[in-house]
Amino acid sequence: MRGNVQEGVYTTSEIVSEYVDVKLRTLNKLTNKYCSRLEKFGKMRFEIAPLPSGQSRKVWHYNEQQATLLITFMRNTEQVADFKENLVKAFYQLREEITKQQLMLERNHKTNKDLGEVIHEYLPDNKYAYSNYHTLAYKTVTGFTPKQLRTMYHVADAQEALTSEQLEQIETVRQAIASLIIIGQDYRTIKQAISKPA
Repeated sequence: MRGNVQEGVYTTSEIVSEYVDVKLRTLNKLTNKYCSRLEKFGKMRFEIAPLPSGQSRKVWHYNEQQATLLITFMRNTEQVADFKENLVKAFYQLREEITKQQLMLERNHKTNKDLGEVIHEYLPDNKYAYSNYHTLAYKTVTGFTPKQLRTMYHVADAQEALTSEQLEQIETVRQAIASLIIIGQDYRTIKQAISKPA
């Protein structure tokens, strides 16, 4: 199961194939056969995934309704029935996570703006301050810089790579950084302070 704020929640033909023990080739044939029916529930999307052999294969992306409909076209073995049950749970959990991510992204936008204003007011002559503190917040929470996260997760904004829990932690760290700047602490002191385990 996959998903993000931009694309929503989806599963792939690779995941379905693995969990219902159906060959990917068979699943792709089934998808092609019922494509017009599946498209009634949203545009059919796919990616071309590279194989170790140097060749590539088509990997379908199914939204919740498409995945649910697709598995109704399969023989109802115990494994397929288990997958149907797990699919419903997984879509629900991922939808909840994306809702939390959206909420935290909105809150983070405000916290980020607040930090920017504090830096502008208290460190007006340090043109690298915002970039340094922004990177520090990300490294403190994830262990990676925003640039590394963008590259690893193929996203335009590093926030898109974070879970709702990480977004909440980033918000807390940014608030702490802003407070420490206001009381006159330097970068090294702030880095030590926010890096201490809670």
